[in-house]
Amino acid sequence: MQLKFLAGAGPAEYAINGAVINGLDVSPFTDGAQFVGDDHTRAAGIFDMFWREGELHVVLAQPTETTGIAWGARDAGWIDAAAYDPEARYVEATNPQALALLESGQAEYARDPVTGAWTVRMIEAAEQEPTQ
Repeated sequence: MQLKFLAGAGPAEYAINGAVINGLDVSPFTDGAQFVGDDHTRAAGIFDMFWREGELHVVLAQPTETTGIAWGARDAGWIDAAAYDPEARYVEATNPQALALLESGQAEYARDPVTGAWTVRMIEAAEQEPTQ
């Protein structure tokens, strides 16, 4: 199973065990089936499912927030479900200014410890002691 994470409202992390995502078994969704989301799939954070080249692809969401730097997040591509790490970031910045700050080392990706939402924040320079 392949996973992709859209930037937006979703759980801070997913419990993925084989074909079960946040308690919802997606194995009955077989090749050729049509996905129609409902309260159960939305509660599990599942926004789309489809088959491609004989493999199930599931679209989830990773929470993001903008606090100071507009970063315009997007998905970072498909990953194998077995490689999913709840602490990892699966979205990336698209805003040119945020990208420039990230590339120059002036900003970094950060995860809010309470909400689990990802953001881009400025790196605070360490204060230097005055020389005498």
